[in-house]
Amino acid sequence: MIRVALVGVGNVASALVQSLEEVKHGKEIPGILDLPFSPQDIEISAAFDIDRRKVGKTLSEAIFAKPNVVPQYTKVFNDVTVLRGPTLDGNKGSLSNIIEESEELPVDVSSILREERIDVVVNLLPTGVNEATLFYAKSSLESSTAFINASPTEVVRQLGKDFESKKVPLFGDDLISQIGGTIFHTGIIEFLKNRGVKINRSYQIDIAGNTETLITLEDWRKDLKKDIKSSYISSKTNGAQVVAGTSDYVEFLGDRRVSYMVIEGEYALGETIRVDISLKTHDAPNAVQPLIDLIRLAKLTRNKGIGGPIQSICGYYFKNSYKYGSIEEVKKDLTDFIRKLF
Repeated sequence: MIRVALVGVGNVASALVQSLEEVKHGKEIPGILDLPFSPQDIEISAAFDIDRRKVGKTLSEAIFAKPNVVPQYTKVFNDVTVLRGPTLDGNKGSLSNIIEESEELPVDVSSILREERIDVVVNLLPTGVNEATLFYAKSSLESSTAFINASPTEVVRQLGKDFESKKVPLFGDDLISQIGGTIFHTGIIEFLKNRGVKINRSYQIDIAGNTETLITLEDWRKDLKKDIKSSYISSKTNGAQVVAGTSDYVEFLGDRRVSYMVIEGEYALGETIRVDISLKTHDAPNAVQPLIDLIRLAKLTRNKGIGGPIQSICGYYFKNSYKYGSIEEVKKDLTDFIRKLF
């Protein structure tokens, strides 16, 4: 059994919890790794939030509370009570207009992690919630609990050595969706490069109707996301101009995301090629496959006494990793690492 704590009971938490419920009834999740632990071994044993509409509710109720917009795919049976976490910067900026802050006192997070024998903490806090993310990371370290940082906050660079010295796994930062705009965009660029096309410039804009998209309209959050996405894609292009980031919030889209990509390059005689792509996905379910892999990898590496930010894992699953390579290269690194684990 892998006992998991969720930090932030938002849209991704909703998709993950519902997917784990479906797994119990025999449904498969496409694309997951073949590992000694199965998705059925994952148990959500604790959850933290600051919104009064979620705090004190069971996880089965909280994942469908506003401002979440992920639809109900299945009936969920999880009676874990959502606990009041510390606010810190969790209601900063536009989040203060979205979150209805609970009046309950925050719990002692480190104590809860120990009492509930949590193996893995999954941080799903919004972009820009840096103080709270680092707080939960330090609480995980204090309780020797593996930490997965799906947010862009730079936990790996700030706390990587601390996790390594204590032999506690740390995976981050900024999760790559299974088939979101960033990885799809990167894959097309790599295909063109493999065919000998010189990539000159590329851009990507994303539109959706969830909370993460709404708060990313704030300039400082938008710039943070844009810098990370653009740097990740640009690292595959040998210096081409790349701009990628959230463009607008459209409420009626809900959890649906529309990504527009344009890639321009050239080949023989200076002739040009332009690729225009429209990619339509559902945002939160796109995080399920990588999170289920990461949770199981965190448990495996923790059991083996391997700590810190493992490059072969971070390089494959995260945008803001300190190791970049082609999709094929980082997949090989991951496969080789897993093979050595057993």
